[in-house]
Amino acid sequence: MTIKKILITGAAGYLAGFIIERLRPKYELTLTDRVELPSDRQDLPFVPGDITAYMDIEKACEGQDAVVHLVALVRERFDKPLRLFADVMVKGTWNVAEACAQQGVKRLVNISSISACNPPPDSDLPYCVGDPFQFGQGDLSYALAKYLGEEIGRAYHQAYGLSVIHLRPGVIAGDGLNPGPTTPKAPKEPWFVYVDPRDVAQAVERALEKREVAYSAYNVVAGRCDSRFDWAQTCQDLGYQPEYNWPEIPDMEGTE
Repeated sequence: MTIKKILITGAAGYLAGFIIERLRPKYELTLTDRVELPSDRQDLPFVPGDITAYMDIEKACEGQDAVVHLVALVRERFDKPLRLFADVMVKGTWNVAEACAQQGVKRLVNISSISACNPPPDSDLPYCVGDPFQFGQGDLSYALAKYLGEEIGRAYHQAYGLSVIHLRPGVIAGDGLNPGPTTPKAPKEPWFVYVDPRDVAQAVERALEKREVAYSAYNVVAGRCDSRFDWAQTCQDLGYQPEYNWPEIPDMEGTE
């Protein structure tokens, strides 16, 4: 599997900026979004389009070797109607997967979320991909849409052989209402759920490089002993090595 040309959806967004910066030296990037790009990305090829319109995304996928799918309702999502989650995150991801299959795209890197599979109360931590999970009332629309997005990727891998890697970032520091972590008073279990956007960009690069991984999902969080979500498998399979781990915040006592 040779990957040279990559389409990035949601290319005007916050996380996209870090991913574009990381991938730009190695790959031929094409960007797509329904809004205008920031000035620092306007030198790259741009295909305007709406993720909910299949023909738009199929056109953008023409000639691409891989797609990094970033579109989601992230900031100020808590007052949005259900139809937006269904249209943007479920239908949009379905459109991307179908376009990848029809246009011969070799790999889809889908940016999911740790919210897609939340550990149940009293579960063993850190949470590993594949462990039992449980939906809760808080942020249910977002979590369910991310989960369904992963299931769409699984279906297209099984039906069409599309190589799909789901990356599940933690809370991305600096994005919207997420300024970053602060030290809790007395944590009694692994609690750290944050990740630096530069480490998410690193994970995307690794996911594009690991040709032998045909399908899987991985947590992408800070490399800490007190991380609530396991990152060792991501390290083992993809070579992910988180670099921004908030050393000024001590790990939980007794976990190091």
